[in-house]
Amino acid sequence: MSLAYVKKICLFGGAGFVGRSIVRLLAKRGFEVKIATRSPFDEDLLELKSTVSDPGQIVIEKINIHSKSQVKDFIKDSEICINLVGILFEKGSSTFKKVHTDFVDNLTSAIKEEKNVKHFIHFSSLGVKSNTNSKYLESKYKAEEIIKKNLKNFTIIKPSIVFGGGKKDFTNTFAKLISLFPIIPLAGASVKFAPVYVGDIALGVEKIIDEEIKKETIEFVGNEILNLTEIIKIISNEIRTKNIIIPIPSWLGKLQGAVLGLAPNPMLTIDQVRTLESGDNIATGKNKTLSDLKIDLQGIRKIIPNYLWRFRKGGQFAK
Repeated sequence: MSLAYVKKICLFGGAGFVGRSIVRLLAKRGFEVKIATRSPFDEDLLELKSTVSDPGQIVIEKINIHSKSQVKDFIKDSEICINLVGILFEKGSSTFKKVHTDFVDNLTSAIKEEKNVKHFIHFSSLGVKSNTNSKYLESKYKAEEIIKKNLKNFTIIKPSIVFGGGKKDFTNTFAKLISLFPIIPLAGASVKFAPVYVGDIALGVEKIIDEEIKKETIEFVGNEILNLTEIIKIISNEIRTKNIIIPIPSWLGKLQGAVLGLAPNPMLTIDQVRTLESGDNIATGKNKTLSDLKIDLQGIRKIIPNYLWRFRKGGQFAK
């Protein structure tokens, strides 16, 4: 199936900054893109629609992703389906099992029944496993197994942590924290990551579609491996603060997560500490990566100066 003939793509979870980056690129390529969302009047989505697309090229639909009939109706005219649905913490009825596992079961079933979707692209996570104390990683693992069991024309994308300036971008979150607190007690201080630029993710998805890469798992990792302490130091240097980083053991991190997890939108939860305990968030060496797709990777040190300057107390040109 050539790119020239693929015209209709549907996305679940397209309202986030990763999704919007993908939509922006695909729209420029001339695709018709349909986005499923709970909030059809989301400011970021409406801005994206008005500034990137020709009238009608991007369609925003409000649907309940847990309704199989609504999901089937949403995907029925699309040749490619991309799933970016995910949560970092549980809240009310939005559990990891419901959002990550049950929804994928629902979606793959709908794809099998409708038969029009020729390529399913699913965003998972590095480090997923069945034998883990992390409910997040377990739910992601089970979703992957459902996909592999039920579909043939799939691609699973496993990204490391993503940066690029979105509201919930981890670099923005850390910059805000660092600017407020000179002393940072840090769980998982030595855990390694391969931060990946959101623009490179979009290019990777484009390449997967263009080259019809199917029945593969691809690890979306950046061009540098850094532990959590090193990442915070890079951000601290960029926003011109001096912070003392104190590595703390997992048990204390879980206590920290128990307290912070009470907030409506917590910066840390017990399950996130368990995810950190599970190991490094880097390429495994078992699958292709963005580099294998010939993407010219952009590093964190090059990109974050474009947006983190606003956290400097003296403004953009502070030294």
